[in-house]
Amino acid sequence: MSAKVSAEEFQDYIGDEVDRSGKYGQPKEYDAKFNGPIEKRGCTDVICLLMLVAFIIGWCVIAVIGFKQGDPSILVHPVDSIGQKCGQDEAVKDKKYLFFFDIAKCAKANVVIYGCRTPQVCVDKCPDPNDGQPWSVSLAKKRGDNEDTIKQVLVCKYGVDKSKFTVDQLIEPKRQLCASYILPAKTKNVTNWKWRRNPVKNVKSIIASRCIPKLSKIDDFARSEGMDKGTLQQGVDYIIQFFNAKENMEYIFEDLRASWVFILGLLVVGAVASLIWICLMRCFAGIMVWLSLLGMIAVLSFSCYFSVTRYHELKSVNDTGEFSRAANPEFFVSEEELKEQLDTYLKLQTTWLVFAIITGTLLGILLLVVLFLRSRLFIAVALIKQGARAVSDMSFTLVWPLFPWVMQVAVIGWFLLVGLYLATASEKVYNVSRNCTCNGEEFIESQSCNPESFNKTIQKCFEACQDTTCAFQQYQKLQNGLWFHLYNFFGLLWLLCFVNDLGDMVLAGSFAGWYWTMNRSKNLSTFPVGSSFLRTIRYHLGTLAFGSLIISIIKFIRYFLEYIDYKTRQYQENPVAKGVIWCMKCCFWCLEKFMKFINRNAYIMVAVYGKNFCTSARDSFFLLMRNALRAFVLDKVTDFLLFMGKLVITGGVAIGSFFLFTHSIGDGVNDTIPQLNFYLIPVIIVTVGTYFIASLFFSVYDMAVDTLFLCFLEDCERNDGSAEKPYYMPKELMQILNKKNKNKPPSADGKDK
Repeated sequence: MSAKVSAEEFQDYIGDEVDRSGKYGQPKEYDAKFNGPIEKRGCTDVICLLMLVAFIIGWCVIAVIGFKQGDPSILVHPVDSIGQKCGQDEAVKDKKYLFFFDIAKCAKANVVIYGCRTPQVCVDKCPDPNDGQPWSVSLAKKRGDNEDTIKQVLVCKYGVDKSKFTVDQLIEPKRQLCASYILPAKTKNVTNWKWRRNPVKNVKSIIASRCIPKLSKIDDFARSEGMDKGTLQQGVDYIIQFFNAKENMEYIFEDLRASWVFILGLLVVGAVASLIWICLMRCFAGIMVWLSLLGMIAVLSFSCYFSVTRYHELKSVNDTGEFSRAANPEFFVSEEELKEQLDTYLKLQTTWLVFAIITGTLLGILLLVVLFLRSRLFIAVALIKQGARAVSDMSFTLVWPLFPWVMQVAVIGWFLLVGLYLATASEKVYNVSRNCTCNGEEFIESQSCNPESFNKTIQKCFEACQDTTCAFQQYQKLQNGLWFHLYNFFGLLWLLCFVNDLGDMVLAGSFAGWYWTMNRSKNLSTFPVGSSFLRTIRYHLGTLAFGSLIISIIKFIRYFLEYIDYKTRQYQENPVAKGVIWCMKCCFWCLEKFMKFINRNAYIMVAVYGKNFCTSARDSFFLLMRNALRAFVLDKVTDFLLFMGKLVITGGVAIGSFFLFTHSIGDGVNDTIPQLNFYLIPVIIVTVGTYFIASLFFSVYDMAVDTLFLCFLEDCERNDGSAEKPYYMPKELMQILNKKNKNKPPSADGKDK
């Protein structure tokens, strides 16, 4: 585990030659006054900071618009065409059901997203004028019903005076004051309650409050009305899917409300486990790194062995059946359906063959890495040990990740809140009720109008236009709603990157100060993290805004390309077009990784020298290029080793959450865990959240290694170990590099060598 690397092996893999050709700038010269992060510095990239402030102000303005015009409760309650919630708002308090005028207009795929664009009104009960049979005006006329009888049956918009219109005028498509036909509604709940085992209490079916037609007896009716039964069926299917999605969202919200304490507790467990892990790394860095690596090898080996064993056991069964419902997935998969699907898939040979191939491939890659990069792994472990030592001397760096984590949670919460209100925000639409001319100004029926200006104008012609009003018609989505959502999404990307970069620069300043302190036992800053934080907040918020803006723009373009790929997938029969999309996605993925690498090293240089982003990015890039071999060895190998630790913690918490929410621990514990509709939702939230939490804590070591490495490169360029120019690097690192300070200057540990 703790095999030592000889100086020769280290030189072979990490190199000792610096490119002094001048192609990537000149190596740093010795400066007797330089001893770490400089104190005299100025504000950097102020314009970018102003841009960020202006963006946040704009974000707040959009949020105010959303809060003012949005109403998240419409996602749950049935809402009529003018925005009233059936059974909730005062005007329709006694009308709990929603009736659709023309269900055929719901036969569009976008109904699942936007809802059905047909007049909808709240009614006290679903109408059934023909005793379970379809009814229409044309059938009533054929039967000999008079107009008064027909008018009594008609379901019309609010406030319509049926006596002023004929039946034909009431059902005229242009006016559509009343529904021309009525289909009997389903008498039973159309949602599938067998989905849920012990569902959360106080959750009522969303679809049960809608008058969803039953189509079992409409063949003759559709033919007589010249309608297509398939269109009606499709309309019903789409509207059920739409409300099923909304209903499942309500169940998910109820699950989260019932289990949020346990989710939060498991996330705290993940944070504590991450903290304990990096604390152990502070004392046993080499052991912890190798344990995580060997642990992943053991897990993959067992998974591969188990998959192969199951494959051979099922080989004799000759199970070639397919899961027929796999071709028709629902919007949400319920717990019972998921169990049934899993049971079906786990009985197939192909499933275990795929598992064996995947785990075997990952195991092979991991073994090749360990075999061929063994020496580099030892070197990376040695460098991680130096990072652990720096963390040990600055213990507050262990809890620092909690600060950016809280800020990121706040940003995500703000994004979700604003997005929820924007999704339900709408504007009132007013139309002129009848034709009228006032002082040469003509008002046309159904023309949009503004109530305030209309009323001021109409007062001048009260007698001529006394029956003309600017009447409220309906709610419609905000005209700029799409742009507001894009703005909100970009704000999420920018602020998350900004908070993450803030944490990186603060740590970079702390570790740089530790490295460039010659006598660390006496001269190390009392509050290195606090000093670095104040320095960053005072001088370099603009630089953070600049760097995070670059990454967020690239991320935004990547997500936009994913959206284009999704929308055009069915039209990508041309392999050239498909190849172009994939090439663009690949290029921007590589660009994002490259810019993250540039940003990270630029922040280290900013923390040390206090220069702007572009200058620091150039200096760090040239420094790495002058030491390209060394940089290549360190970067991905150390990231890989730390990634293994993240996987161990995330996997452990994920497995624990699965057993907890499936009530598989014990009777005493199971009694305290709420019964959930979709237990996988909190498991997924816990797993993803734990990974991000572990990433935040492990970023301490990521940043420690990267910062110490850049400082080490500059140390080698600036100094030569003489009494006038001693090395600042720790004693252990000098031993690995076969370097030493001459004439016994004070060591980096404050002890004479």
